Amino acid sequence: MLKQRLINLILTPIILGYIIFEELVWERLAQPIIRLITRLKLLHKLENYLKTANSKLILIIFVLLFVSVELLGMFAASLFLQTKVVHGIVVYAAKVPVSAFTFWLFNATRHKLMEFEWFKRAYQLVMRFIDIITHSDIYARIKALSARLKDYLKQKLSSDKSLIMDFVKNKVQATYRRLKTLVNRKL
Repeated sequence: MLKQRLINLILTPIILGYIIFEELVWERLAQPIIRLITRLKLLHKLENYLKTANSKLILIIFVLLFVSVELLGMFAASLFLQTKVVHGIVVYAAKVPVSAFTFWLFNATRHKLMEFEWFKRAYQLVMRFIDIITHSDIYARIKALSARLKDYLKQKLSSDKSLIMDFVKNKVQATYRRLKTLVNRKL
């Protein structure tokens, strides 16, 4: 009983982060960018080239991109922790297209990357971890709670839409006026 509570205590923030990433970043940002990328004719040519490219070259490119994406994520997180929220959002937003391209590259060259046993084992470990997360009771409970919260917010936002739009409009106008004043002072 105590062991299960401890596991739940550890898994809850991980699963919550995973669900937030899945719902906000993956579904709303990354997947549309990946769909756009896969439709680009230039990338079809690149994909054809990659089919004949050296596996080690592909691995190096993939690892460099992957590490870059992860470093950008850590940098964005550090900006958030420093309460530089806008900067963090900008850095994270810059990370998304690179992540999407990296994901595309992985899918396009998966067979070549899996030639490396250590890479294959690491991939299987990550997939096993994701499987554990998505099949846990905590995941199901948080996902259900998230769905109820989204429904509630949709109802609330649709009923208060004009109120929210007025608030946003006023905030944008006030920010614009402040920026304009600052620019005029510097000129």
